[in-house]
Amino acid sequence: MALAALIAAYHESGEPGHLRATLPLAGRTVIERQARLAAAAGAAPIILFVERMPAALTAAIERLRRDRIPVQVARSAEEAAEAVDAYDHILLIGDGAIAGRSQLARLAAADGAAVLTVPDGSHGELYERIDASARWAGVAAVDGALLRETAGMLRDWDLQSTLLRRTLQAGAQHLPAEGPVAILDRDEDLDQLERRIVADADEARGGWMDRLLAPVERFGTALLMGSRVSPQLIGFAAALLTGLGATGFYFRFLWTGLASLLLATPLEGVARRLARLRMQDGIRQSWWAYLVQLFGAAALVVLAYDLAAADGWGMVLLALTTLAFLIAEQIESEGWPIRGAAFLAERKGMSWLMLPFAAFGYWQAGLAFLFAYAAGSFFWAQREAHAPTPPHQD
Repeated sequence: MALAALIAAYHESGEPGHLRATLPLAGRTVIERQARLAAAAGAAPIILFVERMPAALTAAIERLRRDRIPVQVARSAEEAAEAVDAYDHILLIGDGAIAGRSQLARLAAADGAAVLTVPDGSHGELYERIDASARWAGVAAVDGALLRETAGMLRDWDLQSTLLRRTLQAGAQHLPAEGPVAILDRDEDLDQLERRIVADADEARGGWMDRLLAPVERFGTALLMGSRVSPQLIGFAAALLTGLGATGFYFRFLWTGLASLLLATPLEGVARRLARLRMQDGIRQSWWAYLVQLFGAAALVVLAYDLAAADGWGMVLLALTTLAFLIAEQIESEGWPIRGAAFLAERKGMSWLMLPFAAFGYWQAGLAFLFAYAAGSFFWAQREAHAPTPPHQD
């Protein structure tokens, strides 16, 4: 049984000139977030049920298709029904409705039809009443056969409401929402949800340097959130600066090379934060992340090669061994809870650790310190990953 999604995108919003689906949310539109949430739950295809195609909706659909989100446009209930199989499990996402990934995952895993609900007293008229104590939270799980039957008898009725009512009449189970949900219709609805989305994207991740750079990255993300600049473009800029850093070291412009490496580090964070805001993390992102890693490693080796002219080829061996320890540390840490993981060696932090040594002209000592840091991090990660589990105490 396959999982599909049906997203309603035709109601006018409370803001003149906008459909609910095209209201701006976290730098994109409501329907883009809905489609990405459905894709994250494993839905394919994702059917967008529309009645008209204003320019903003057309642009949103094109952006989704560029990111390979499997969206299809249906202009009628019959077209929507033809796009799914009778045995498909379908996520019904109401016009302007947003629920978290975990909520959609619950519906996707539900056995049979299910409706997400919220308490009656705490939610307004945008949330359809389904009984004396509950309202519809805007998302449900229905089966393909019911969608096909509903499309055949719809006439002038509203597809979203009619499908919901028939699902409830068929005995769908009620699942109380276990997290925030929203049906967006006005700017004030958007502001509250957007603050929550930004806070989630701002969650502390990565190593100690990511946390120190967080204010700069947060500011850059806020500036770019509403722009058309893509996370991939910012990531490419980070990769380009890292490559320029390696080039600077090659031509023995050591300070130019180090400055380029340092400037690249907050750009990486901005790219990742913006990708999380727009739910593009993991989509066409890895190419620039690999380039940054590759150019960063090249910069370390080229710097060691420059220093070898005065201090011998041992500097190159030191750099290569440092990289080997970093790779081994990542392998050891993968899939294991490592105490103090935020303080282990990683490329961004190591770039900044070179700064005080460079300031006093001790480039060789800086390279030796990075080697010791990477080695110590590896042995700590190995110890934590392979430490015996303490016996259970009754």
